[in-house]
Amino acid sequence: MVIFFVIEFSASLPFITTFPLYCILVVVLCGPILLATVLVHEWGHLWMSRRILGDGVHDVVLWPLGGYTFCDGLSISTEDEAATKGDLKDDIKIALAGSLTHVPMCLFWFAMYAAINNGDVSGFTFRRYLTVISSLQGFFSTLFEQACLINILLFWFNVFLPAYPLDGSRLMTSSLLLMGVALNKAALLTWFVLILVSIALFAWSIVSFVDGVGITGILCILIVFFVWSECYRLYSSIVGGRLREHPLFGRDCYIYRDVRPSMFQLSTAARRLDAAADRNSSEEEQDQSGNMTMAPTETDIDHSCG
Repeated sequence: MVIFFVIEFSASLPFITTFPLYCILVVVLCGPILLATVLVHEWGHLWMSRRILGDGVHDVVLWPLGGYTFCDGLSISTEDEAATKGDLKDDIKIALAGSLTHVPMCLFWFAMYAAINNGDVSGFTFRRYLTVISSLQGFFSTLFEQACLINILLFWFNVFLPAYPLDGSRLMTSSLLLMGVALNKAALLTWFVLILVSIALFAWSIVSFVDGVGITGILCILIVFFVWSECYRLYSSIVGGRLREHPLFGRDCYIYRDVRPSMFQLSTAARRLDAAADRNSSEEEQDQSGNMTMAPTETDIDHSCG
């Protein structure tokens, strides 16, 4: 968020004398509007987390690419049912609760655009025309258009980019685990998708520089570096056997899913292993009961010796 503001404001400085309203637009859009959008997004996580976890939410932290909420987290206790808080479905609910706040926010800014233009939305566009911004109505129209665009981009960024700590990482991993995918395979699939997304973003940044849209290219490059760093951390955790130390894949609701398989849809291999374990357990119980029946009692021993 801070990086986005610095890049946009720096790009607007050459127009400070010829189009001063453009600089004001950038400050308002990338300052209070972007901050309010991020806070509402985090409020969605906080609201759903409190519904599921109670008072386990501690802090909301802003970071250069947005913000995140600190809470106790979903936990599964195999010894105390009362200590269990939520499951993978609840993890999906918490992740979606933040991203879905962008839908009403986008509709709000679209309604504001329609109101200032007397209901005429035919001129709605996501491009910034400096000549349009020069008028007061054009300034607010462009401001509302760009506010809609920010919500659309943040929704895409959070949902479709499975890089921790973005919502997409939890949505993808929890969904895979619910379908019975093993934890290490879910991590490998997440890593593979991140590689593909980073390649696509890198190509988009190159195209943006070629087309002269340098700001978009710079932002894409920054996101690519962020994705690559997460790819490296996730790959190191997988190869080094430290997956349970990863901040996403080391969570209780992921690790202990294998302890409580009745909560999830097991794969065919997992069902076979589960059935084999049941057969082995029943055979051991039968052997123990048979040995107890055939073992001579003290009375029998005395009688036989008498």
